[in-house]
Formats: sequence, structure tokens, C-alpha cells
Amino acid sequence: MSHADLTLSAWLVLSDEAAARTAATIARATGARVAGIGPHAYAGRVGRVAFFDRDGIRYALVPGGNVQLGHNAERFVPSPHQLADFAEAAAEYELAGPLHRFVADVTSPPRRVSLPALLVAVRSEEADALIAADDDSDLDDSDGERDHTWLMSELDQRSLRPPTPDEWEYACAAGAATLFRWGDGYPEGEPYGEVPLVQGPNLFGLVIADDPYRAEFTTDPSVLCGGDGGAAICGDYGTFLTWLTYATAYRDPDLAEAVHDGGLTGETPVRPVLAIP
Repeated sequence: MSHADLTLSAWLVLSDEAAARTAATIARATGARVAGIGPHAYAGRVGRVAFFDRDGIRYALVPGGNVQLGHNAERFVPSPHQLADFAEAAAEYELAGPLHRFVADVTSPPRRVSLPALLVAVRSEEADALIAADDDSDLDDSDGERDHTWLMSELDQRSLRPPTPDEWEYACAAGAATLFRWGDGYPEGEPYGEVPLVQGPNLFGLVIADDPYRAEFTTDPSVLCGGDGGAAICGDYGTFLTWLTYATAYRDPDLAEAVHDGGLTGETPVRPVLAIP
């Protein structure tokens, strides 16, 4: 069996010795070095993480499988706190309700997909910093455009790519079926400063969806994941709309167009992925 077929359930039931052997095999296959392996807990769930280093980037193992993604509005039960926050935002900004319908409109739909196991970068980096393109780049110097095609080409030359939207959501949720990777609720107040649920590594050991300014590229040029470019925070849109940008399945339909039309490709984060043969 290829380790690309490694599922989360299979990874978690391995003995420590078998997990170490599996990690070593994956490292050899991807040209990486095992940087650590062990138990890890997040938001009341306990798992096992494995980290790898290659070319100055730290990766975490994200096992695959047949997984549930998206937001299921039928199972979401908002708290009185969330209902009050939404009512306040709806009154101020004339949002279409009810809350379930609004959240469904800004999140990806529920679906089941089959995904391979991958090595996913623990942190994202701005495209320019990651690629460090030089004057010999294939970039068309006549207009200086750095678009999504340029990004994909540059990453491909390094045997890398961004995650697909499905892979990104799964890497963020780590199997959680809730609105956020930690659950359906959020703490009191808006998410300013250090919030362990937000900035702490998730169950796979990834620091992801930790800053709504840092929405990340995926393989789909029309889909950025992990935030809204900071619009809710900058616009002072209130508690509910600000927290919602941290939802695993959150999608801002206008963000990709703003990034591409604004020439912000080089400043937008991307999270490298290493395929496991």
C-alpha cells in the first residue's frame, strides 16, 4: 500500500514503533527529514503528529481518507450568544437571515470526498517570500504580472503546490465536523490578540486559519481559504462577522478577485504541499 493511502484512523491506531517506521518511509519518499513524532491534543481531541523538514520548510503529516467537509446548516445549533451577535450585525448591516441561511451562504456546502495523505506546511508564507523569484523567472517582465498561473508554475518547479480547497478544509478541520475546528462556538468578545484556540496548532500540528488577514491560495484561483483579507476586522463589523471568518469552510466570493485585480498575488500567503508517492 502506498502511504498516500494512509487514513487518519489507520495512522492513530499504529503503535509508536510502527508510526515511527511509517514516518521514516514517508521522509525517504519525499526527500524530507523526520523532525519529530508524538501525541498532540487540541480542543479536547487527542491525536498523533509527525513533523518533517525539507528545504527550510516544516511540514506536518495530514492523513487522508474518505472525509466529510463543508458546513451542514441542518446540524448547526447556534447558541443564544451567537444569535444575539448575529442579530446585532444583521440590524446594523441589513444582513439577510436567518442565521443558518446566512452562514450557509458564506461557507462551502457539505460533501464527502476522498483525499490522499499529504505533507502540509505547518505555516503559510507570502508567495514572494516563498518563491523569491529572480530576474530569470518566467514572469512576463513587460507587465510585471504575478498571477495564479505564475504561482502554480513557480511552486511546481520546486515539486510543490498549494492544497486544493478540499485539502485545505480537511487540513484545517482535522476531521472536526463543527463550524470551527475547535467546535461550534467562540469565546466572548472579538478575536483580537492571542487566542489559544486560534493561534495554537490544530490537531494535525498546523498553525492555520489563525489570522483572517492571511487568507491562503489554493489550487483553485477563485478560492482562498482561511480568512477574508481582514475586511471584518478592519470594517469593525462586530463579533459574529469577525469570528465567522475563522470558520473552516468560510468562503469570501469577492476575495480572490480583489487579490488578483489588486496585484496582491506576491503578498498573499500560500501553504506548500508535498505529495506522498
